[in-house]
Amino acid sequence: MNVKMKNHKAIKYPILLFFTVIGFIACKKSTTGASQVTPPVVVTPKDTSSLLSISQALNLGSPKISLNPDTIYSSFPFNDGLFRPLPGGFEDKIMSFHLPKGYMAVFAENSNGTGQSACFVAVDSAINANLPFRLRNNISYIRYIPINNPNKNGIADLHDAVVNAFGFQWFYGWSLNRSSFTGQQFVPMTWGKGSCTDTNIKYLIDRNDIDHLLSFNEPDNTTQSNVPVDTAIARYTIMQKTGLRLGSPATTQYQAVGQYTWLGQFMAKAASLNLRIDFIPIHWYDWGNQTDSSSTDSLTAVGVFNRFTKYVQSVHAAYPGIPIWITEFNANVNRTSTPVHEYFMKFATDWLNNSAQSYVERYSYFFEANHPATNTDNTLTNIGQFWKNLSSVKSFSGNIISDAVTIK
Repeated sequence: MNVKMKNHKAIKYPILLFFTVIGFIACKKSTTGASQVTPPVVVTPKDTSSLLSISQALNLGSPKISLNPDTIYSSFPFNDGLFRPLPGGFEDKIMSFHLPKGYMAVFAENSNGTGQSACFVAVDSAINANLPFRLRNNISYIRYIPINNPNKNGIADLHDAVVNAFGFQWFYGWSLNRSSFTGQQFVPMTWGKGSCTDTNIKYLIDRNDIDHLLSFNEPDNTTQSNVPVDTAIARYTIMQKTGLRLGSPATTQYQAVGQYTWLGQFMAKAASLNLRIDFIPIHWYDWGNQTDSSSTDSLTAVGVFNRFTKYVQSVHAAYPGIPIWITEFNANVNRTSTPVHEYFMKFATDWLNNSAQSYVERYSYFFEANHPATNTDNTLTNIGQFWKNLSSVKSFSGNIISDAVTIK
């Protein structure tokens, strides 16, 4: 049984079935073996309707139809409660759309979410737009879900007790199946190539508490996920089926910028294959400068901060228009002075929260063994409390409209 693909588009890489045969059983997938999820607080739409409108004409002209959220619409002819057929007559016949405030929509060329695609996020107001030229009359897949807009600052940790001690509005744990908590949204991560399966895709689609997906963790690092670029491209393609907002692989420091770096090669191949990259996660630990110090802790922290901002800006310059998440960073594990770390935390968050850095959507500090976030009883350490007390701003500073043409 083959996924229905556009017959005019040559597929240059293998595409797996949207679901395994087991996945087509006409009931929702059980979450047995996974944590029970609690929906987070999402942006509440102010519109009178929470329906996505799609139109066969420009500027939302007739004929048009409305779609319910929390599902996938596709030309693929199966419906198991998660996956609904596109309305009759609308495959390859969509020109414009209305997206209510508080919601996200992914439009894709192929019936499994691959090929040409775009993600739109209505944060500040509803979006009324004509599709990009590349997608007009070229849609076979739509994912339409509520979108959360948490603060930028989050936490990466393996333990729920630590996550709850911070109480930030988002977190991740290098895994797929953690729980969200009330007001604290979990962001899943495939981590390695073995997690990119149709079973996990169906599990992620079934969850009603997530809207983003992180991909591979340091694929250039033999001690981490260790995924070759070509393999990463093939497995990333599979995860596009989820219709979630997708992050590129997160490389080690200094492997994100440059034609021959791991991420540089990945991004070039992704562009040639029309893979959708919604944001770029990066890591930074001031490697190579850990012995650098000045006359005072604050001046040492200034040096660390200056190198940090230079690196973030270099990634932004290399991939303009693509938001950045800083999912791991600190002032270096080998710096024993707690004040240096605290000064750097303050300098970094003030800079990241500034509107000039609106391209940085999220950030999470990495607490290493010399400066742990919590005590043995899971209460916050002094430095953990210092990080928690720092202010933050919202992840999204405006609607994300991709390359669509908005309707005035």
